[in-house]
Amino acid sequence: MKNRTILLIAILVILLSACSSSASEPAEIKQSRDSCDNCNMGIAELKSAAQLILKSGEPVLFDDIGCMTQYIQTENPEYDAAFVHDSLSREWISFETSSFIQNGHIESPMSYGIAAFESLEKAEEYQKKTEVQCIRKMSF
Repeated sequence: MKNRTILLIAILVILLSACSSSASEPAEIKQSRDSCDNCNMGIAELKSAAQLILKSGEPVLFDDIGCMTQYIQTENPEYDAAFVHDSLSREWISFETSSFIQNGHIESPMSYGIAAFESLEKAEEYQKKTEVQCIRKMSF
């Protein structure tokens, strides 16, 4: 009986941790098959893609960081996590802790021209290295 209780508790812990961790991970985006939930364009470039993970666990996908910010402002969704691609590493990073540069010379699918970086220091390094004049450093 004691072993059965321990086994049930272990299974419950595993199930609960699996449920909670899925909301904190970005969903897989199927390039050229998934569409932006804001502008309905196909997501052709993963480097510019962004996403929200709603409280329900459902991902909301975007082809451009600007589409995600517009969606957040107009729809005011309740979400557990938001992710953008780091402009240098191309890895998913947290939207809330990222630093951003906006400039018309930064290419993005919907021409918002927003680039995300995991830190302000990396954004400043990018700006110096590429000699892109920063129109504005953004925080959301």
